[in-house]
Amino acid sequence: MAMQTNSNFKYLVGLATLSIWLTACDPLDEMPAENTRAYVPVYHKSEDVYKTTYSAARAMSRPGKQYVYGNLLLQTEQNEGIHLIDISTPSSPRKIGFLEIPLCTEMSVKQGYLYANNFDDIVVIDLAAAGGPKLVKRLKKVFTPPNQEYPPFFNVAFECVDPAKGIVTDWVLKDSVSKANCRR
Repeated sequence: MAMQTNSNFKYLVGLATLSIWLTACDPLDEMPAENTRAYVPVYHKSEDVYKTTYSAARAMSRPGKQYVYGNLLLQTEQNEGIHLIDISTPSSPRKIGFLEIPLCTEMSVKQGYLYANNFDDIVVIDLAAAGGPKLVKRLKKVFTPPNQEYPPFFNVAFECVDPAKGIVTDWVLKDSVSKANCRR
């Protein structure tokens, strides 16, 4: 009986090793040819990631979550900021401004203050400030930054990250990439 169990164990170890070997990453010499479909990193300069400003209303392109505060509808623009929309006349909502908060994906409001993520920070913005919303506090390094060394997909070709270009904030799939020299 012990002989049979030992033989089964060796067989399972061998099968697991073969499975891992067959599903491993492609070697560099088998990377896709130039001008292939691949993911490309989108960079932000680190000094631009932490700038928050209030500007004129603008069109929505990647709308996210909404929050209603009194007569104000707040709508996230994924990774860019928050739209402010006056809904005092529900049949005629009116865009009134845009809070540029790079890498913002989440928000909440309490007692007139907007709390939003700004990459790995939390920003606190007074919504009732004279002249428009104003940044009143920044809590630094609250969140662990996401791992952006590679796209959040498996078995894909991508352009390797160059830290000298800044912080990777997104990944975009492009059809004709000449430097798709990484694979995950």
